[in-house]
Amino acid sequence: MRLHDLLRIDENEIVHVPEPCFSDQGTGEQSARYRYEIVQSGVVFDDVIRIEAHDDNAGDAGDAGLPGLAILMHTGGQDFWLIFTDLISKDPGFVGHAALLCKQSNNVRIVKTTSSLFMDAIIEYYSLMLVNRMLCENCMHGKKSFDSIFSESRAARLETLLRTIERSDDLDFAGMNILEICCGNGMATIALRQLGCDPVCFDSDKCAVCEGLEHGVFLPHRSMVLDATHISPFFEAGSFDCVAGFMLGAIYPFNKDVWKRIMAESIVPLREGGFLVFTVHKNEEIIILKEVMDELGIIGRVIDNRDDAGMYDQWVYVGQKH
Repeated sequence: MRLHDLLRIDENEIVHVPEPCFSDQGTGEQSARYRYEIVQSGVVFDDVIRIEAHDDNAGDAGDAGLPGLAILMHTGGQDFWLIFTDLISKDPGFVGHAALLCKQSNNVRIVKTTSSLFMDAIIEYYSLMLVNRMLCENCMHGKKSFDSIFSESRAARLETLLRTIERSDDLDFAGMNILEICCGNGMATIALRQLGCDPVCFDSDKCAVCEGLEHGVFLPHRSMVLDATHISPFFEAGSFDCVAGFMLGAIYPFNKDVWKRIMAESIVPLREGGFLVFTVHKNEEIIILKEVMDELGIIGRVIDNRDDAGMYDQWVYVGQKH
């Protein structure tokens, strides 16, 4: 696990992140409560690890940020590392709590990394917990066969579509940092990978994400369970070259406001000049989506991609952020 490598601890040692799922990192409420209670207890620890991020954008002096802290805990006769992170929630009390917790330790060790590598490790932690059925109580879903949930013909057709867009817009998706929203179980991700892409993927359906992880369609450090209406707190503004979403779902006049919020959130992590590529099932849906993007100031066009099957990716929106 990347957390073990980053902390330089044995792979058999147990690590635990307090927030029950990745999306809860947005507020970090449980972590803040744990830190406060531990500080108030005054308990003395054998070991604490300060996780310092030395990033290129850390400042003119190259100052180290403090995105995380690991504490060696002893509970119920078991040792484990409790990992606190402030990568996303940006809690103003985090640094102060970290300083107090270090004072309560017999030994403080520093590991140096980057914010992006630490984020990869946190994302991977939740993915592995999910696919190992440790985030879902009484999970009744067994692993399904690849052929029963993935369509190779759809992936091939989508790959053809994306190559057509590459030629028409002079793009190279393989060279882009791509964020795939509403990714489902990764059926469309297969096409992106066939193009040589390494997308960051998320969906609000944890069972679907779990399926993609089980079959190796998703990479554990590049996939997560997340609501598309709350994208901006989790990704740095302007950090992606392309935001894509395939078969976005039911888009109707009555839920247009929801989709406008999703699209507005999707635009935030997209760099200036970056591209948006979305597909839907019905003509009525693409009309509403185009209206939403126009209202948000995105310049785009609609592609008629209908085939005889009439199922997947029938209508396409391609836009650019200016």
